[in-house]
Amino acid sequence: MFRHALPEALVAEHGNRMVTKPSIALAYHTIVAWRNFAIWAADRSITALPDVTAADMADYVRPLVQRGLARDTVKGTLVALARLHYYGDRHLPSEHHLTAPPWLTDGVDDYLPAGGAGGENNTDAVSPDTMGPLLIWALRFVEDFADDILTAFTEAQQLRTATHARTRTGPVNTEAFPKIEAYLEDLLHRGQPMPSRSRNGGRERTLPSLFLAAVTSTRISQALIVLQRPRWTAAAAANPGPCRLSTPVTATIAGTPWQRGFDFYSIDALHRHLVTACFVVIAYLTGMRPAEVLALRSGCCPQPEGVSAEAGPQRFLINGKVFKNARDDDGVHLSAGLDRDTPWVAIPAVVRAIRVMERIVGERDLLFRLDSPVLQRDHGPERSLTHKTVAHRIELLISWVNDCAKAAGRPAEMIPPDPDGAIGISRFRRTLAWHIARRPGGLVALAVQYGHLRTIVSEGYYSRSRDGIHKLIDIETARDIAGRLSDLNEAIDNNEGISGPAARRLIDATNHAHHRFGGIIATHRQARALLDDPGLTVFENQEAFLLCNYDRDKALCHPGRVKNDTPSLDRCQPRCANIARTDQHAARMLQHAAQLHAQADSAATPTPLADRLRSEAAALTDRAQHHRNNRTTGRTPS
Repeated sequence: MFRHALPEALVAEHGNRMVTKPSIALAYHTIVAWRNFAIWAADRSITALPDVTAADMADYVRPLVQRGLARDTVKGTLVALARLHYYGDRHLPSEHHLTAPPWLTDGVDDYLPAGGAGGENNTDAVSPDTMGPLLIWALRFVEDFADDILTAFTEAQQLRTATHARTRTGPVNTEAFPKIEAYLEDLLHRGQPMPSRSRNGGRERTLPSLFLAAVTSTRISQALIVLQRPRWTAAAAANPGPCRLSTPVTATIAGTPWQRGFDFYSIDALHRHLVTACFVVIAYLTGMRPAEVLALRSGCCPQPEGVSAEAGPQRFLINGKVFKNARDDDGVHLSAGLDRDTPWVAIPAVVRAIRVMERIVGERDLLFRLDSPVLQRDHGPERSLTHKTVAHRIELLISWVNDCAKAAGRPAEMIPPDPDGAIGISRFRRTLAWHIARRPGGLVALAVQYGHLRTIVSEGYYSRSRDGIHKLIDIETARDIAGRLSDLNEAIDNNEGISGPAARRLIDATNHAHHRFGGIIATHRQARALLDDPGLTVFENQEAFLLCNYDRDKALCHPGRVKNDTPSLDRCQPRCANIARTDQHAARMLQHAAQLHAQADSAATPTPLADRLRSEAAALTDRAQHHRNNRTTGRTPS
């Protein structure tokens, strides 16, 4: 298995589950599969490989499916037996040949559990109600809170370092006890709370000897002796308070400081939340896979050379590694990955997140290194945070945000739980594709962000030879279109009216899509088949109350007649031949016109603005009436 590589032609037939030479891990799982099959065959008195028939192998696989094993698990067994057949056929004597498994001729799908495209295509996207607030808070940490957190964290680190050094090797300070007593007496005299530390989830408070030694420049043991005196134990129990650092709070939320101050013992948690927020911003707004984000290194996003800020927007590139299908010349998977041949294109928010992480790790290589700056311990070989650790920290970040929003009386800014469970880290990539493809309304800033990302992704991923996020975007776009066509097909069957230059094309598209896709898109091939058919690409512009049956050759939304795969819905032209409207659009236009009239009639509305509102309402009413006068119903024109 290690000395003889399989032919590339055979490997290509099995996708990424078959390689010319296996890694150690894959070899182990292959041998286990062989052993399990041998035990099964021996129990049936089959003692030689040539005695195994294709029917026997089918009988072996069938119970695996019935047991409910995962699709990939069963497929691993099929590939392992196919490998055994290939090795015997090419490198073993005839008495050790295994006949060709039936799935090599019948196809593997007939021997696998039912399932869709698998992998990312079946990953649930994070709900927009959850992802929107999470992204907003992550951006707040990166863009607003980072300076405060890093300054306070540095102060706490310096206090710790100096105190531990003084405790270990510093001279004995004979004035320490009076100095500590004077500090506590001053707090008591001014009615200030006694510094204390929260333990056991906030259920109890303990006296902070390290902090007290730090702020009084004494030893930890000396501070501990003073704090154990009944006077100060009673004072701390009666009026406990935080261990405030001197770092001021400069960032705000809606004009209010985002923190009352920074606690010596809580700043570490805020620092971890900042690192987590950077991960969320980078992972979500680039579409990188989790392993690719965790492998990023300091200096991965250099400043563009020879481009001044006055010359226009700068294009930042992120250099990193790719792990999916990373194999050497012998087909062995490279666990360390390969340098990506084409960098990612980064938007400003991602660049800021990388810069924050570079400030945290300094000259060290990995941005998300396992040994945090809090511990400063040597973990041996360089390692990044694990997927499980990052996923757990995302949940901790969400809990902190919700506690913060609740305490500030801003429940609308809480992050609601996702209906499909924990967010994890593998769902960001699918969620980004979902948002780019569908761009739900609501927050203008996020809608603009997603629109910009579609351009960046198109420029940065479509040109790459390796598999990119564009496939996920294709699938999400196609699923959105297929769902819309399915709904329209049902509405037309219920006499929904259609009007506009593209009305007839739209009616034909719903019928064609219904018979061809049935509203279901499971693979990238199906997605491209739909997107490449100009008769089926139907998008909705809710702001303009219309549908776009997009034909690139007829579209007026792209300046210079640039041919794009999708329309620019923010530039819809009334004279475009791709436009169609339904009865529902007409009803919403009349409803919106009534709202504009009500706003125009308000005494608080200035006359010029009221005139414009009435003019817009009249235009909407005219379009709705035009729809009613020209609507088509059913499968044939009325």
